[in-house]
Amino acid sequence: MLPNCPHCGTDYVRRTDRDGVVERALSFAFLYPFRCQLCTHRFRSLQWGVRYAEDFADKREYERLATRVPASFSGDQIQGEGTVTDISLGGCTLEATVRFFEGTTLRLELKTSERKPVVTVDAVVVRSVRPTCVGLQFIHLRPDQQERLSRFVSDKLGLKPTQLR
Repeated sequence: MLPNCPHCGTDYVRRTDRDGVVERALSFAFLYPFRCQLCTHRFRSLQWGVRYAEDFADKREYERLATRVPASFSGDQIQGEGTVTDISLGGCTLEATVRFFEGTTLRLELKTSERKPVVTVDAVVVRSVRPTCVGLQFIHLRPDQQERLSRFVSDKLGLKPTQLR
């Protein structure tokens, strides 16, 4: 059973990679690192008797959620529109017809609702380029935008505000 986040109270957490010798040693005593998927808080929790196998398939700290969100982007000598097809608090996948290069930094605006203003991510970096889409990592969000993105993710999960502290 996964722990609840001590910061926001949700149980939507994901075990994350151990960082350094101390966390590796603590795992022998069943104390593992976790990352909240809503408030981004990183914490350790006792998981008595549980041994996690090393999983190299997915190194993301945040679980991606399928979505279809209109987005616009701009950067040095590049701008356009596309659709975000999956999202997390750490990044997203963007479908667009513009040609991107790994390492490009952009500003991204997500239209998560007709009634609400866009969520603005001040800095994203292109981490992977595929024929019809790119993988983006969120580098900088202002705290108010981080909160709005977190609310969007919790809404996608069907969590009620009372489930969050």
